[in-house]
Amino acid sequence: MDRFGTQSLVVLGLFVATLAGVPAHALAPDKAFHQYVSDTWSLEEGLPQISVNAVVQGPRGYIWAGTQAGVARFDGVRFTVFDPRTSPEMPGMFIQTLFVDSRGSIWAGTYKGAAVFRDGEFHGVDDGFGREIDAFQFAETADGEVLLASDQGLMRLADDAFVQFSGDPEDALRSVFTHRDRIFAGGYGVIHVQRDGAWQSMPLKGELEPALVNEFIDYDGRIWAATTRGLLYLEDDAWKRFEVPGRLEDPVIEALHADRDGNLWLGAAGRLVRIQGRELIESVPDEAPYAHGSVLDMTEDHEGNLWLGSRWDGLARLWNGWVFRYDKPEGLHNSLVWTVARDAQGNVWTGTMDGLAVYRDGRFEQLTAGSEQPHPHAYSVLPEEDRVWVGTRTGLYWWNRAEGRIDKPPAFSPLDSAQVNGIIRFRGDYWLATTEGVWRWDGERMHRMAPSGDLGGRDVRLLYKTEDGTLLVGTRRGLLYWQGDRFERVEGVASERDVTAIMELSDGRLAAGTLDEKLYIGRGSTWHEFGVEDGLPVNSPFAFGEADGRLWVAGIRGIYELPLDSIQSYLDGEIEALPGRMVLHERGDVTGAQKGYCCNGAGNAKGFMHEGEFWLPTRGGIVHLVPERIKRNAAPPRVHVDRIRIDAQWRELEPGTSLDLPADKRDLAFGFAVMSYQDPTSVRVEYRLEGFRDEWQKLDEPMQRQAFYTNLPSGRYSLQLRASNNAGIWVEKPASLEFRIQPYLWETVWFQIFLLIVLLMLIWLGFNYRLRSMQRRQRMLETTVAERTDELRVANEHLRDYSARLETASMTDPLTGLWNRRYLASQLPADLAHFHRELSKPEMGRSVMTFAVIDIDHFKEVNDRYGHDAGDEVLRQFSRLLVQLVRTGDYVVRWGGEEFLIVFRPMFAGEVNRVAARLIEEIRGYEFLLDSGTVVRLTASMGVAEYPPFRDHPSALSWSQTVTLADKALLDIKQDGRDGWCRVRPTSWVEPVTLREHLDQPLRDLLEAEEISVERG
Repeated sequence: MDRFGTQSLVVLGLFVATLAGVPAHALAPDKAFHQYVSDTWSLEEGLPQISVNAVVQGPRGYIWAGTQAGVARFDGVRFTVFDPRTSPEMPGMFIQTLFVDSRGSIWAGTYKGAAVFRDGEFHGVDDGFGREIDAFQFAETADGEVLLASDQGLMRLADDAFVQFSGDPEDALRSVFTHRDRIFAGGYGVIHVQRDGAWQSMPLKGELEPALVNEFIDYDGRIWAATTRGLLYLEDDAWKRFEVPGRLEDPVIEALHADRDGNLWLGAAGRLVRIQGRELIESVPDEAPYAHGSVLDMTEDHEGNLWLGSRWDGLARLWNGWVFRYDKPEGLHNSLVWTVARDAQGNVWTGTMDGLAVYRDGRFEQLTAGSEQPHPHAYSVLPEEDRVWVGTRTGLYWWNRAEGRIDKPPAFSPLDSAQVNGIIRFRGDYWLATTEGVWRWDGERMHRMAPSGDLGGRDVRLLYKTEDGTLLVGTRRGLLYWQGDRFERVEGVASERDVTAIMELSDGRLAAGTLDEKLYIGRGSTWHEFGVEDGLPVNSPFAFGEADGRLWVAGIRGIYELPLDSIQSYLDGEIEALPGRMVLHERGDVTGAQKGYCCNGAGNAKGFMHEGEFWLPTRGGIVHLVPERIKRNAAPPRVHVDRIRIDAQWRELEPGTSLDLPADKRDLAFGFAVMSYQDPTSVRVEYRLEGFRDEWQKLDEPMQRQAFYTNLPSGRYSLQLRASNNAGIWVEKPASLEFRIQPYLWETVWFQIFLLIVLLMLIWLGFNYRLRSMQRRQRMLETTVAERTDELRVANEHLRDYSARLETASMTDPLTGLWNRRYLASQLPADLAHFHRELSKPEMGRSVMTFAVIDIDHFKEVNDRYGHDAGDEVLRQFSRLLVQLVRTGDYVVRWGGEEFLIVFRPMFAGEVNRVAARLIEEIRGYEFLLDSGTVVRLTASMGVAEYPPFRDHPSALSWSQTVTLADKALLDIKQDGRDGWCRVRPTSWVEPVTLREHLDQPLRDLLEAEEISVERG
């Protein structure tokens, strides 16, 4: 048997070690079969044939299904079929049994013989003589010997063949089983037992004499046998029939399985039976709509899922889930439920799309048909001791519990056109939330509590009474409260939003939900809004529940939970996001959430929490969530890179495979197997190709589980694969596939070295040729350059002289010889930057630069009286006078016409007025001599502004904006009589930005606004 040995044993050991560390959860014994979450696979999903005669889980995590058309290996998404076409040594395609031995080998029994899976295909194992064997069942002894029940009796594996040993049963057998030191072999009307090397035949007598023994199992401390005449168990060395009169007597039993939670499952003719201990718990008839008909074999996987193979329904997988669902199997007449409410006796009143029902003692009783109600939809209910209030989409009625009839008083008629969304008791009366506002029933008649156009007058979804007696009202335009005679808005919460749920928490805070998937938590005027961006799942709250410190939120997309203490932690910044987590989801594509219908409606009685358990209406009956049953899948998935596509051909890969690919195989595809069966659609798969791209990538189509690469360069690669299950549990170690793509000749290192040498030689030859050529040219050029150098030197000297004169001319005024605006614009920024730096020095504490704009008074009269030539002469003499009156470093600029600008270097701020007065006085006393000999006396006006205007903000106003202030000062002194100066400064309270924005306003307006102050002289 070494042929099947070492490698398989290592694989099996790793698999068992994985299972040992995982708390797998089997099927809860107290759940009905239809309450389990089930999925089925048949021909449409790739199963080769509809009848699954055998099912096992292999050591690598695959599910193996034996059909009448070969063996199908399943990874949760894809079936890989093995039959005589893909495994030529396979003796037959009609699979009767599958078995996994302690070495991890997969055995298949067919009607033509046995086969073992090795090197990616099944290989036949015969009796050593090539004769056909009808192989029915395998088993293994404690010392690793593989046994086979066949039409030739009991056979044992020896030297790669199944042979018969002397003394072993030789009659046709259908089953074989080992338990400790015993071997059980079942045939037609007889069971053979070997103990201590000796066989004992135990014939079945009486009615059991024609029975065919199909299978054995160890359960509840006994050995059980499935036969065609019922279920047997071994007691006191005798086989006894297990019977439940009227329910289980002598059916044909084809399969047995004992799961991890103490259920014994029987695949019987016409039904699937479940036993616990010695009690029959459930019998599921094949014709039930939720049944998996005619079960032929069963097994459990590493996650605790139960797999069923059926004669005509293909392959099924069941797992616990964490909700109970009450629907058609419990007698519900219509699956679409709008409202649920619990009465004092524990009955659950259920409003459906077609009337009213009540759920009691595990069954529904329909009380009204939809046609008997004002409208078929029972949309909201309020159960009381003697009656049940029922709101429909068009009106209201009572269900008379004592008389079992509908009562509809005429006083209910005002609501005949309204949808009744909620009914509660408040201050001794009944208050109703309707599409036509809030109404109150005082026992005799209906009262409308708000006009249609007022708050609470229409589109009211629900009502809620708090512990302190406040009535809250959820509407499509926000949350309201009853003031005593009118409705008022609750400020700070759900403004103009459609409020769909309200609840008071145990600590007195309120929770409110809106249709746009927002959750509000708060009290009084302090509310906090939370949404998807804060970590909440996408869901519109329709009902709230609180239990064990958690808020349960049910809505149109499902149910999520939120630890209440996490809210403050999030607000305090201790956590980055709220840990909201889906537990039930409509589509089932949210990690960690069970797929299932949930939840309906927005209003009162849209769900209730009782003893920590949540009851909710859905379009699939009532959902009953028991939080303590939420056991998320703790088993990480098994992952493999199980195939590669080369040249459009897929090739299966075995564990530990490494590949050395030829140079022309650059376009590759890889197939991934991720064995997590509880919810394959929620599995996350990531991969990376080290050596090409080291970042993990998500699969674009997770259910396809393939990755494609084109035109890969040569080299060594490691394709790594990791995945998480439906609860977000990741594999600890990624799976990997090592492969190498050989280089083309031109990609080899030696070829590249050769090319480098050739290239270097060519470069050297080219360099030498070029060097000699350049030396010849250099000698020729040196002569030419020497001649041209002298010519160029002379030309450059002329050019520099011309450029200097041109630059000076462009920056001076041609009439006066003063600097012009262009010069000032180029020179002044550097001076101001230096001045800004100097301002920080203590000695510069009160220094300022000063901009003075000077205008010659009545200059036009000089031109008019003496002519323009005389005017030009006056301007030249005025310019020379200004230059004489200022310091060497000060700038005197002709600003335009008879207007000049003086930029004074830094001076003490207190000197500005004295300097301005001196200039005006000197100009006033100066005699201007014209060419005609005439002496002219003139006066001038001066506007002065210091820079920077704001010492604490030197850059608040630019120098040009400072000149604008000086211009305003000049205009002021000219309007005030000329022959003087005016100094403008910002007031101490004006903000720089304010003055900058108001610079275009007249000086008088700035003075009135107290934004500037003025000094004159």
